[in-house]
Amino acid sequence: MKKIILTLAALAICSTATLAQENRFNVGMGVGTTNHFYHGDEITYPTPFFDVRYDNFFITGTNIGYDVVSEDSITLSLFVNPFDGFPIKASKMDHDYDSIDERKTQIALGAIAAYDLPAYDMTALVALSGGERGVKGEARLVKPYSLSSDFTLIPSISANFYSEDYTDYYFGIDSDERGGKIRDTYSPSNAYSLGISLAAEYYLTDKITLLAFLSADKFSSEIGDSPIIDNSTLLKMGVGAKYSF
Repeated sequence: MKKIILTLAALAICSTATLAQENRFNVGMGVGTTNHFYHGDEITYPTPFFDVRYDNFFITGTNIGYDVVSEDSITLSLFVNPFDGFPIKASKMDHDYDSIDERKTQIALGAIAAYDLPAYDMTALVALSGGERGVKGEARLVKPYSLSSDFTLIPSISANFYSEDYTDYYFGIDSDERGGKIRDTYSPSNAYSLGISLAAEYYLTDKITLLAFLSADKFSSEIGDSPIIDNSTLLKMGVGAKYSF
C-alpha cells in the first residue's frame, strides 16, 4: 500500500510524497496543461519526474524530504518544496489583466503524516507546509485499484486550506496593479479548495512505466472572486513516462 502516490506527486505536482520504503531511482518526463484558471492563456508545462529514495531520504516530484517515523501503518516525513505556490506572469495574462505584478513560487517547509487503512486498502494523508508567502494544509484520501498486473488506477479526494497571507499574495490585488478590467484592490482572507484526482500507471516493461493524470480543484469564493481568476475550478491533465534503474 505504501507504493502509491508517485504518479500524483510527480505529474500533478501535489504535496504528497511517495511512501514506498525500498531504495530506488526513477527518472522521467511528462507534459501537463491547465484550463483558463486565470484570465490568461492555458498553461502547458514540462514536468520532470524524480522518484529517488535512499534509506529514509527521498526526492519525489518537487519534494525533498526525510522520513522521521516509518512504521507498518504510519509514516511521518519532513520535506522542503522549492516550487510551492501559484506562479503567474503578467505576460501570460489577457491584455486587460496584464497590469499585475509577477507572483513567484516560494520555498516551503512542511511535514506529511500518512496512515494506512488496510481494511479498506486506502491511505489517508495530512500535510502542512509554509514559507514567506503563507501556509497551506492538505488532507487526502487515496485508494488504488490494480486492474491487472500491468495497470493501476489511483483515484483520490482532497481538501486544502490556504492562509490569508497565502491567498493575498497569489490572488490579491494591490493598488498599483489596477488597470484595464482590474479596477479595484482585493484582499482575500483564508480560503479552501476541494479536489478529486485520477492517476494511472501502465507498466510497459520492467523498466518503463507510462503515466497519466486528471485532476479538478474547486476553490472557495475568497479565491474564485479574485479579479485575476477566470474560473474557480482548476483543471489539470497530463501524460508522461518514467524509467526505473
